Amino acid sequence: MIQRVFLVASASLLANFLLVGLIAAQNPSPESDESGLGRKVAPMVVDSPAASIGKPVVNFKATDILGHGFDLRRYAAGSPVVIALTSTTCPLCQKYGPTLAELEKTFLPRGVKFVFINSIATDTLEEAKQASQELGWQGPLLLDRNQELVNGLSAESTTEVFLLDQELKLCYRGAVDDQYGLGYTKSQPQTEYLKTAIEQLLSEQPVSPKQTTAPGCRIMPVSTVERSLEYHRDVARIVQNHCVECHRDGGVAPFPLETPEQLVAHAGMIVEVIANRSMPPWFAAADQDRPHRWINDAGLSEREQQVVIKWLESAHALGEPAVGPVPRVFESRWTIGTPTLEVRLPQRNRIRSSGYMDYLHQRIALTHNEDQWIQAVEIRPTAPEVVHHVLVYAIPRGSDEVEIDERSHFLAAYAPGNNRQVFGAGFAKKLPANHDLIVQLHYTPIGRATFDQTEIGFQLSEVPPQHEIKVYGVSNTDIQIPAGAANHPEVATLKVPRSAYLTAFFPHMHLRGKSFRFDHQTNEGTRPLLDVPRYDFNWQLEYRLLNPQLISRGDQIVVTGWFDNSTGNPSNPEPTKTVRWGDQTDEEMLIGYVEYYYADTEPGKIERSRATKRD
Repeated sequence: MIQRVFLVASASLLANFLLVGLIAAQNPSPESDESGLGRKVAPMVVDSPAASIGKPVVNFKATDILGHGFDLRRYAAGSPVVIALTSTTCPLCQKYGPTLAELEKTFLPRGVKFVFINSIATDTLEEAKQASQELGWQGPLLLDRNQELVNGLSAESTTEVFLLDQELKLCYRGAVDDQYGLGYTKSQPQTEYLKTAIEQLLSEQPVSPKQTTAPGCRIMPVSTVERSLEYHRDVARIVQNHCVECHRDGGVAPFPLETPEQLVAHAGMIVEVIANRSMPPWFAAADQDRPHRWINDAGLSEREQQVVIKWLESAHALGEPAVGPVPRVFESRWTIGTPTLEVRLPQRNRIRSSGYMDYLHQRIALTHNEDQWIQAVEIRPTAPEVVHHVLVYAIPRGSDEVEIDERSHFLAAYAPGNNRQVFGAGFAKKLPANHDLIVQLHYTPIGRATFDQTEIGFQLSEVPPQHEIKVYGVSNTDIQIPAGAANHPEVATLKVPRSAYLTAFFPHMHLRGKSFRFDHQTNEGTRPLLDVPRYDFNWQLEYRLLNPQLISRGDQIVVTGWFDNSTGNPSNPEPTKTVRWGDQTDEEMLIGYVEYYYADTEPGKIERSRATKRD
């Protein structure tokens, strides 16, 4: 679980969500999503006449990563063949690498051969060799720089697989299984499409299903249509402002987008996620009455979307570099400057290659005996590619507590692209005297085992600020989500004990979370503070107000979350179970965090209040 994220992600490719129009404060969030935005995308069985099922695949020749010639017909030599598309930069391809290795290990002794094709032009030969070696693939790996092979297969995504019989006739095409998709991960697959198809083929049974979709990075053939748009003049500044914070060398995204060649190599997926508004990640509904409310709004304007899409669908004219923006420079280590206090986890954590991992908690001992004030904090995983989130809490020294109350003691947070918080002049958060840190870590395997030993840097001051930043979690621990419910609401309410200024909001639910809303209730009525019609656990974003909003004593903050506990939610761990409050992601939470400050209170003073369930 994550409680706050401060500098919004500019972009990353673990993608598929985003904003829809404003929903009136009194109306529940919709059960359907006709726009297609915000969906978790799982494989679906389809039947397309253009799939060429039952027809022979045209023979092709190529050179593998070891420099050896490859001829499909000679390689098959009368055996069934699996052609598996892959990439070293597509996140879903990385996750499916071990699965393909296991399938190859299982079926190679039974006469089924495997061949792998990488069609992403910017995936390097060295990266491909390393991946193949680490995964232990036995079959050849071909680099398809010009997409000639995938175009010949009419491939649609980088995770698609093709099963050919002894005569090279296409028996099955689509997903490997349903364990991984866009926006979700299961601990185990429920439907193993490729494995079942191979077993059916070997036992001379009809293959069923014959075709599924394969969620992954979309493959888009390069167009030769001339357009007037140019990279340096029209596109570079948009990408630099909205994407390269994450998509850069050393960034948390799976591949960089710092050059026009890198954009073109990933054109298909970029067009798709921009068109459905999954990227850049920003999920707040538009507010027609109060536009430009959010200081960290990362969304692209309609014009910016069209410029990038049209350029990628064109002949990719470059133009003159002199008219482009000055490249952004990123610090190689701490972006907040040299920390006053720098700590790290006491031990390295091993992240396995595949599947699902429960939360880990580790204590970091501190030595300070006086209150200190956090002016900036930065969290740096040493293996950011596997870190879903990191939460840091302050716990009294000497306490035996290892796990923490999710609703209290919060200090700092990390999520991809959101690794630092810098408070403005006159604002700071308290690090209490004689406290240690408890760090909660959520790791997501990416297809290869690795290690992480996250570091934390603080800029501290012994002098109290003018205003103390506080965070409170409006929560309901009595939630009860019925089995099979597709749009179940739960509510938590806080009666405001003292007038305060709200500065930011952070909604939190787990894998069944569907939509979320903060409302402000007064004697005069109800007004929305924040509406997130398409909540998704994969992106834990903070929504920071451009101008703090005054909320008065006696007003109420009402938090409403909608949950999808049905079979239609592909990330649902168990749709047949009633779900209640719990720490792990296969349980649920309803917490609406609000960041605030008192204009007339001495920093360090403790106020007491509590959130209550609305009956």
